[in-house]
Amino acid sequence: MVSRKHHKLTMRRAYWLAAIAFAGVIGQLGFAQDHGRKFYPDDPLWREPAPRPVSGITTRTVDHIYDFLYGSYVTPRLEGKAAKRAPQRALDVNTLGEVPDSAWYTNRHSVRRMSIEELQRGPGNTTPPDPNGPWRITSAKRDGITPGFVIEDAQHNRYVLKFDPPRHPELCSAADVIGSKLFHALGYNTPENYVVHFRREQLEVAEGVMHRPPNGKKTPLTGRLVDELLRAQPKLADGTYRALASRWLDGKVVGPFDYRDTRSDDPNDTVPHQHRRVLRGLAVIAAWVNHHDTSQINTMDTLVTENGSQYIKHHLIDFGSILGSRGDRQKEPWIGHQYSVMHKETAMRAMTLGLYVSRWERSDYPRLKGVGLLDAWSFDPLQWNPEVPNPAFLMMDNADAFWAAKQVAAFTDDEIRAIVETGKLSDKRAADWIAECLIKRRDKVAQAWFSKVLALDRLRVTDGGLEWVDLAAGFGPGTPSEIQVQWKVFNNDQGTSEEIPGERSARLPEMRGDGYWMAVLESPQRPKQSVHVYVRKRGEAAQVVGVDRTW
Repeated sequence: MVSRKHHKLTMRRAYWLAAIAFAGVIGQLGFAQDHGRKFYPDDPLWREPAPRPVSGITTRTVDHIYDFLYGSYVTPRLEGKAAKRAPQRALDVNTLGEVPDSAWYTNRHSVRRMSIEELQRGPGNTTPPDPNGPWRITSAKRDGITPGFVIEDAQHNRYVLKFDPPRHPELCSAADVIGSKLFHALGYNTPENYVVHFRREQLEVAEGVMHRPPNGKKTPLTGRLVDELLRAQPKLADGTYRALASRWLDGKVVGPFDYRDTRSDDPNDTVPHQHRRVLRGLAVIAAWVNHHDTSQINTMDTLVTENGSQYIKHHLIDFGSILGSRGDRQKEPWIGHQYSVMHKETAMRAMTLGLYVSRWERSDYPRLKGVGLLDAWSFDPLQWNPEVPNPAFLMMDNADAFWAAKQVAAFTDDEIRAIVETGKLSDKRAADWIAECLIKRRDKVAQAWFSKVLALDRLRVTDGGLEWVDLAAGFGPGTPSEIQVQWKVFNNDQGTSEEIPGERSARLPEMRGDGYWMAVLESPQRPKQSVHVYVRKRGEAAQVVGVDRTW
């Protein structure tokens, strides 16, 4: 296991790469003099340094078939074995174990409580396609049985217009909208997604638009072809079609990101992606919402401009494959329980001549419009798998999972129900089922990962004493009833500590001048688990600047 000190230094070196380019030799010497410290004056970092301006960015493309085969057969032998052989702690975290704001992530709901209105608004919710003017089709494609268009409304805003599978109305559009709100609140960059209703006469074909059908050659897109593509789509009673409108991301699209290594043309991309907590912990979050398709194709990088400077921003997109939806149909029952090419359950069935029946095969799925195959009864957070092995997921450790479980547990029942409402499901029973599944799955996520650690969090100094919240409270049995505190004086330069005799309360001990304390929090009910809390004293002020945990 890499030490906390080495992990901290590695993270700081990554940040300093950008600073050194501007500070030169003086910056390098300053770093060399300070590198032995555990904490620095600006700890804990809550925002990564401003990104360096970038140029010469090329657009990445992904071969989906190659990505599937590589992920299925090669990834488990690389990251899977590496995680067991030489575990590597995440490198994009601060001294509290949290992830600073960056081009990848922004701390939102779990750190700063969002209102119901903010949760429902998500990344935008202010610029849906103008319903009063025409929607010009600027490009079109057909993927499987559902058509797709890129449209431009009268306000010159662009959207990807996607449709539900004809046999499963509301299934994908609801999931895509709900997913964009949830993942935004969780801190990720997502597009603005809207459920829209429109009439055929609103669609106009721009000049020169071409269309390529499956296994066919390009032909000009005509109004008659649009009619043909829409023929399978059901009309509502008022004559309108329902669809998902995903607003085009700001900036220039430069292709998806990979879940391993770094992007070679981005000088700000200094942490290998499989060592980013935001991507490792995504495994826990994906399990919660049953996001089985976490491949590169459902990510996107864009070149954006801020304050006159360009940098790459990283997004998660296309949430039509979460909950009970597979994107073009409802999920098969096995999805989320095993990899697509590693059917352990199938092997067990064969070995027992069909006598073995998986838990997911015995679940009761409701037949409700917009739900698909989604349940909480068969869900096991510790055994959940995406369809294809994900290199970042395989590198996830307990610290990554605990961080992600905190994000999931931050949502209350009412907040989850409010976000599900944005999917605009026509059957209230369907919305209720999805919300209840997410609530029960949230509880299972919290129980599974909070039981592996002394789940004391939100540590702070208040009125001369150390305070915390026990995150495990309310999420099942086994919550410690008694927390013992042992205070020590911590030498920040040498990394050593000396016990303060007799100090057992949460009150801060006496200290002359500035310095650091270390409080060791333990519980008799969990003797192998502890939380080490580092408090820095400056003048009359004291602040929690670091947290270490044992598992």
